[in-house]
Amino acid sequence: MPAIEEALHNSLRQWQREQRAGEIAVTGEFSFAPAFPAFNGHFPGHPILPAVVQLAAVRHLAELAVDEQLSPGGCRNVKFRGAVRPDDLLQAAVTLKPRGAGWQAEFSLQRAGETVADGTIDLSAAKR
Repeated sequence: MPAIEEALHNSLRQWQREQRAGEIAVTGEFSFAPAFPAFNGHFPGHPILPAVVQLAAVRHLAELAVDEQLSPGGCRNVKFRGAVRPDDLLQAAVTLKPRGAGWQAEFSLQRAGETVADGTIDLSAAKR
């Protein structure tokens, strides 16, 4: 497991999966320590979790829910509305719907009840 993936996995505090008619719902809570590698240089003195890591957290939850490695294909209507700082509790909700040979992941990321990011990501089985 690459270092950033391991750090992402270690930042996941809890997660839960629920099977629904035709879809899978997964929720999780992340807390990124100040030493999390993605904070390095983003931004010195005012660390903010990069958007790409927020999307990776969504993918990570989806992988846990479907028990396979996934690759992002594309994003739609993704909006980043707030900053995630070290030690913030980030609550993620992802709904996975089958789409072709993969999944459509509609997600919402919240901090203290405020939406910091939401949108849709297309995910497919990772090539090995």
